[in-house]
Formats: sequence, C-alpha cells, structure tokens
Amino acid sequence: MRISISNFCMCVAFLVLVPTAGFAAEKSYLCAINEVYECAAVTGCSRISLDDANLVGIMLIDMEKKHFRRAPLGGEPSADDIDSVAVTEKAILLHGTGKKDADRTWSAVISLDTGNLNAGVSTLDSSLSLVGKCTAQP
Repeated sequence: MRISISNFCMCVAFLVLVPTAGFAAEKSYLCAINEVYECAAVTGCSRISLDDANLVGIMLIDMEKKHFRRAPLGGEPSADDIDSVAVTEKAILLHGTGKKDADRTWSAVISLDTGNLNAGVSTLDSSLSLVGKCTAQP
C-alpha cells in the first residue's frame, strides 16, 4: 500500500514538474482547476468550491479530437466537444457550448509559456471564472 501511494505521488509530481518546452506541439493536456469564482449581477463575485460549481477539478483536453474528458470520483466519465481551437505563439484559445445545456458557453486560454489556465463559463444567471494549470501530455 505504501509503495502504491508513493508511486501515485511520484506520478503527480512528474506531471507538475514536466517542462513546458514544446508545449504547442503536444496533442493533449492534463488540466487542474485550482480556484473558482462565481459572479452574479446583484451579489458580485465570490470564491466557491468545485462541488458548488458542479465542476470536476481534473480534465484531459484532446487537441486532435477537439474534446475534453472529465471523470469525477465515484461518478461517470463524460466528454464535451470543443467548438473552436486557435493556437498563437503564446497561447491556446478554446471555446465551446455545453451539449446538455444550450444556454451555456465557455472559453479558455492556456499559456504556452507557463501552462496557466484561465477560463470562463457564462450562463443566463451568472458567470464562473476558473483558474488552473495545464501540463502537456506526451
């Protein structure tokens, strides 16, 4: 048991410490959301948990298939399509709409230099601002 925990910690450390050189050439990215803020017209913005936002903290973005997958602990894995992808010298720009909820849109920017992730989800009632980190996967 101790060995498997140690191996898991080593894998997580490896994912976090992988250098981002050649980041744009990769086909997939493992992303973790660290912070979520909800903003509404009357109440302003406040930090909320991933659970309160109904979000999964880890996702895999597949650039070739133009979709991202998430697998909540104890839940069913799911995937959504990415409607548009643009790559510049400094960033990957993503946009999509929720297939379950037609009144929702999202966008994200991943820094090619640092792997920083900034994303937003807009609904009819509020918007979410997400901050995280992505690591290129071989």
